[in-house]
Amino acid sequence: MVTIIAFVVVLGILVFVHELGHFIVAKRAKIQVDEFAFGYPPRLFTLWQSEGEITLDGTDMIIGRKTKVSRQIEATGRVAYQSEVDPDDREVVTRIEAVDDDMSDEDIIQKYGKPASVVEKLARGTEYNVNLIPFGGYVRMLGEEDPNAPNSFASKSKRVRVAVLVAGAAMNIVLAIVVFAATYMLGAPEAVASDNVIVMAVAGGSPAESIGLRMGDIIISMDGIPVTSPDQLVALTQERMGETAELSIKRGQDTIQRSIMLRANPPEGEGAMGVSIKSAVSKVNIVYYPPIQSLWLGVKQTFGVIALTLSVPLLILRGLIPAGAVRPIGPYGIYQLTSEAVNATVQMGWWYPLLSLVGLISTALAITNLLPLPALDGGRIFFIVVEAIRGRRVDPAREGIIHFVGLAVLLGLMVVVSYFDVVRPITAMDWTSLF
Repeated sequence: MVTIIAFVVVLGILVFVHELGHFIVAKRAKIQVDEFAFGYPPRLFTLWQSEGEITLDGTDMIIGRKTKVSRQIEATGRVAYQSEVDPDDREVVTRIEAVDDDMSDEDIIQKYGKPASVVEKLARGTEYNVNLIPFGGYVRMLGEEDPNAPNSFASKSKRVRVAVLVAGAAMNIVLAIVVFAATYMLGAPEAVASDNVIVMAVAGGSPAESIGLRMGDIIISMDGIPVTSPDQLVALTQERMGETAELSIKRGQDTIQRSIMLRANPPEGEGAMGVSIKSAVSKVNIVYYPPIQSLWLGVKQTFGVIALTLSVPLLILRGLIPAGAVRPIGPYGIYQLTSEAVNATVQMGWWYPLLSLVGLISTALAITNLLPLPALDGGRIFFIVVEAIRGRRVDPAREGIIHFVGLAVLLGLMVVVSYFDVVRPITAMDWTSLF
């Protein structure tokens, strides 16, 4: 239960902060935001609603905070309404209802007691809602793909639209900086001894792959001889080339035994085992940093993660990281990592594992959302770039279809990724090695 609650809270905060970035910049740009919601429908309740503005038959009025305005009510439409004058001498609409276009003037007067009014301008107040499904939230802006609607997202300049779209990822980066800074303030690991060997990559078709060796495994011993450095493991391996050796491996909290046939004539660029290795931390101290230094370290850590993530394709092409070692993860994979982080935090009484995970995922969410793929913020930015190059925007209806299809494809990919998260669970993380 604790893991489930932590998973909901972590994912909820990450998505909520992302949407908050869109909301803040949209409001600053005077874009009409119809709804800012925590969680996904169905709706539980409305926290509050800001005042709106409406012009009826040439008269400017205020839409009250408790006045519900149906989505059927739009500019140029006919409505029936009730109003009252508030203490500030403003006429406030207290009730408003769309009038059926088929109704005659006589029927309207009979039903509502007065003729219908025409909506000339409409700016709804923002609804702040809490929904049932507690995963993040969303921002619903007016006319996201309709440039003809006044104060709509699509009616704004290219610079403003890009700023609104980038703001979500920017907020995730800010969150990552804050969370990483908190890890330094609350105690971050500092290596004081490195007398183990960790597997960094496994070559395809190698003896290491055949026995199921994984990135992150720690090689403790070979044939009962403790392995304390990469050089020692290389020496032990060279002495046994063409022979079978017994490996003792630490994987997470478990220690497993494997027999491996060491190649006498390995392919060029590979060793007898077929692994890349480095020294692994065996002992750490917990170091507490002052706030200002922690903030600077949080900035460095965040942009270090971004740089490493962006360099992964190049590292794969150069053969420094095998493609199989890099895999996307879906909601279930995040749940697995959250479970490990929560357990580590509880067992060690140390916030570092959970906070580090939040920082990593927040950074990954920022990068992912800026990828130039349909339905993502980066995909929408791509269309704005195309608009700038062409000198005219892509047809809104066509763009909407592309984003819809892109969303369907992304959801399909998420299902596939989640399937592999189930059949190939995420390897346990060594929380002291993140920094």
